[in-house]
Amino acid sequence: MERLESGPGGWLIQGAGELWRDGTTARFLDAIVAGNLPEEAFRRWLAQDYFFAKGLVAYQALTLAKAPRDCHGPLVAGLGALDNELSWFEGHAARLGLSLDAEPLPACRAYTDFLMRSATSQPLPVLLAILFGVEASYLAAWSALRPQGPYAEFIERWSNPEFGAYVASLGRLADRYRHEASQAYFNRVLEHERDFWAMTWSG
Repeated sequence: MERLESGPGGWLIQGAGELWRDGTTARFLDAIVAGNLPEEAFRRWLAQDYFFAKGLVAYQALTLAKAPRDCHGPLVAGLGALDNELSWFEGHAARLGLSLDAEPLPACRAYTDFLMRSATSQPLPVLLAILFGVEASYLAAWSALRPQGPYAEFIERWSNPEFGAYVASLGRLADRYRHEASQAYFNRVLEHERDFWAMTWSG
């Protein structure tokens, strides 16, 4: 896979500096590699990421409502993928006997609140930079792991070529629609990613 830093939207990644590493590495992911991820941490991640994905649906729908025709393809496709993802989460939760009705933890709530505030207050170019940050950071985080072991299905979901192509399409939109605030909001995504990953480990 092409290095994200040199691909579409790469200027945002380069401009983030050390925040890019902070938002794409985590003890949670290290534990998957080591084979010692606590079940409690996995269940916490599953429930909180489900809540986040629901918030991302709303954010992306609002972004789509602001977008011109040339943005519709990736944004509509992303909404369809998110709907499938929610069903996928629900299936795994049912098999684990895990309730998805739990309240979001503070880091998760802060992240979704940031998305919704931005969606209602920021112009389209900033919203595209945010969305690219959300998806590119997840691609980078999961692509650092080999799809093997008990969590292979999860790793594969966010490291496969199709997801990579979707992220690249978002990066091209961020390239096409630039704004002076794009970098600052992209960086805030990475701060929220860092805090979200820390929450999955420690609660």
